[in-house]
Amino acid sequence: MHAQGADNFAYFKNCRAYETALELMAEGKFRHFGISFHDRAEVLEQILTEYPQIEVVQIQFNYVDYDDPAVESRKCYEVCRKFGKPVIVMEPVKGGNLVNLPESAKKILERLHGGSPASYAIRFAAGFEGIMMVLSGMSDIEQMQDNISYMKDFQPLSDKEMDAIKQVQEIFSSMNLIPCTSCRYCVAGCPKQIAIPDLFAVMTTKQIYHDWNADYYYNVVHTGGGSWFLCRRVWTIMMKFIWDIRITGGICRWQYTLFWRGLTGMARRSILSVPMRAVA
Repeated sequence: MHAQGADNFAYFKNCRAYETALELMAEGKFRHFGISFHDRAEVLEQILTEYPQIEVVQIQFNYVDYDDPAVESRKCYEVCRKFGKPVIVMEPVKGGNLVNLPESAKKILERLHGGSPASYAIRFAAGFEGIMMVLSGMSDIEQMQDNISYMKDFQPLSDKEMDAIKQVQEIFSSMNLIPCTSCRYCVAGCPKQIAIPDLFAVMTTKQIYHDWNADYYYNVVHTGGGSWFLCRRVWTIMMKFIWDIRITGGICRWQYTLFWRGLTGMARRSILSVPMRAVA
């Protein structure tokens, strides 16, 4: 079952796609049954709970998306482990973004003198328990030969290599457009329960990685409808407020007043519980 997520799963259920596939498998028309998945971990847990017959799950898994709230690679992997499902990895080099690294990140890996940027990304993904296969798109013979060179006698990342990967992760994290700590106080105080930190994360991903995958998570998984549309005015005011802090390092009193007047009482109480920098 391709590209499963909340919307596609509901559609597939309505047309009995899962039941039909399982019937065909029972008739011997094919031997194995799995899904590819693009959504939050809680949706994956729902699917595997309702259809335990699923044998394997394909997820996006790489060291940049590992703890990214927009993709939830780690959480999705942990759901697969919880249900005992082998994992097929897609996007191990994030559409080439982990090959064409920022210069500072590239230098960290070069100091290891142990392989190409792609090799560290793919070995990171392949080194976890329960990984059945790592899918790697290759554009030429050289890339294929590089992949074969380190996978024919596979070795997981060493502690030194893993430390280097963590440094690269920090570089990517520092590229975030909005300095959000994901404390989620704003979500608790939002009358519509808008997942504001998640929206910040997917906006950053969309701005940094200009590919279909970033667009998918932004347009479908996180903003493809739902309660946040009902609160567009508050969302717009909050974005303007935080952007001013990001650009100028502070805000003037009139900006603060406009922001404050635009919030509901519940959201105000939530913000009051969070330490904020002094207003000029």
